[in-house]
Amino acid sequence: MYIPVTKSCAVRGAGGPEYKRNNATANMLLDMGDDKLQSAIQKQINHRRTTHKLSEQRRRKILNSRFEDLREIVPACRDSSHTKQTILSKALQYIDQIMKNITCQEDNIMSMSKERERQLELMREHQMWQRKLEYLRMNQATRTMHHFNMMVPNMNQLNMPKIPTEAM
Repeated sequence: MYIPVTKSCAVRGAGGPEYKRNNATANMLLDMGDDKLQSAIQKQINHRRTTHKLSEQRRRKILNSRFEDLREIVPACRDSSHTKQTILSKALQYIDQIMKNITCQEDNIMSMSKERERQLELMREHQMWQRKLEYLRMNQATRTMHHFNMMVPNMNQLNMPKIPTEAM
């Protein structure tokens, strides 16, 4: 006769009343006799205990590895050994400080971006004024040349000797 013990130890809450009841049932069956049945049930119980023990060891090993990773990353935890609670506390403080630094840097980037935009606008305005000044200078030069031409008589009217074209 085979009576399976339900709910393995690896299930969450395995240490609860349901597991204890199943264990109690298995123990009661062990007390009743039949060596083969007792042996099968004992093997099943031992297998579950072993499986639970191994999975719990793997879980603890992974957690300890993660705490070691945190200890190496967080500057305040590098120098000496700390409890897991201290490592988590200092890691939270470190993350909070990093978040504040990021916010501050983002604000700096925004203000620098606004300043750059203002400088570009000033450069565009400066270029516009340079073009206007160049236009006014050219206009003034044209007017001055026109005024000069009006004041000086035509070159043909001056009695200047002609320069022979061959000499040129």
